[in-house]
Amino acid sequence: MPKEIAVGRLTQDTVKLIFDGDEISHSYLYWLLRTPDYRSYCKSHATGTTNLGLSREDFLSFPVPEFNKVRQLIVDTLENVESKIELNRQINQTLEQIAQTLFKSWFVDFEPVKAKIEAKAEGRDPERAAMSAISGKHEPELDQLSPEQRQQLAATAALFPDELVESELGLIPEGWEVKALPEAIEVNPSRTLKKGVIAPYLDMANVPTNSARVADVIQREFSSGSKFMIGDTLLARITPCLENGKTAYVDFLADKQVGWGSTEFIVFRPKAPLPEAFGYLLCRHPEFRAFAIANMSGTSGRQRVPNDCFANYKFAAPDTGVAAAFGATVSSIMVGIKVQDEQSRTLATLRDNLLPRLLSGEMDVSWCSEVMELRV
Repeated sequence: MPKEIAVGRLTQDTVKLIFDGDEISHSYLYWLLRTPDYRSYCKSHATGTTNLGLSREDFLSFPVPEFNKVRQLIVDTLENVESKIELNRQINQTLEQIAQTLFKSWFVDFEPVKAKIEAKAEGRDPERAAMSAISGKHEPELDQLSPEQRQQLAATAALFPDELVESELGLIPEGWEVKALPEAIEVNPSRTLKKGVIAPYLDMANVPTNSARVADVIQREFSSGSKFMIGDTLLARITPCLENGKTAYVDFLADKQVGWGSTEFIVFRPKAPLPEAFGYLLCRHPEFRAFAIANMSGTSGRQRVPNDCFANYKFAAPDTGVAAAFGATVSSIMVGIKVQDEQSRTLATLRDNLLPRLLSGEMDVSWCSEVMELRV
């Protein structure tokens, strides 16, 4: 975990010099400077005009309680919680990348189909070549999989054709169909939400730039704005939010519940047989984003993507079997991302509730041992 202290960009090394001769744990100091008491102290003692900051004297005057066994246990718990949150973030980053890589492999590069074609030309087993392309494993490694895994992988490989055919987009898998986006994905689908009803509200500030999950949702009386349901994808339509990558997958609502948000969201909903996550991964794909950005219009600084431009975006839509197989794989990834993220939010709440106790040192910390059992 980085130990850079947000006090005039002071680092641990600098803090060590300030506390020259004192026996103080750097971790203890790091967490002290994240406590609400220290933040309040900073606000009341900060000086300056444009850039507020603490003087050296005021910083040194902040009362640091004696470091004891209770505070050591609190610090150890905080360290462990923070490490687990960071591990969850890394896991979700990996899962997101896996989903995007799979999308590109199947629906942009057509790798399973190309693997079959190449294998046929070389006299190898096309199905086994496709299994290798789908799993990312070399063909000899396939034998190390369990019989159930090989069977499932073979069933998925069998869904892909072994030919590419000419289309207006160039070569696409045989049996697939070129479709304009609105033919396969609803743009701003109709949703019902009565004015004045309290419903989950998402603002643009809480939409992520590089992940599926939103930061925060609040309950707010509906007035006007975009409306969405679970499984929808939200794409920022306005500059610079679109260029920055603000896109969200709606997995924070109950079934059939309607949420709402900024009028600057475009809502996408894949039509059957495409799975819901297809819309999110398409919106994350660089080629699609480049198309949306290229079609922005309006005055400088207030450019937006018009809804009707998506009629000009075309892609190769898979058949029902491939779409279902992709949905089964990606839905489990999206669920995993949600589970990791929700655990991190619970841990963050625990951390924030524990932080004020670091100064007082007056609490029953016996439960900390349960948190310390988290492994990273």
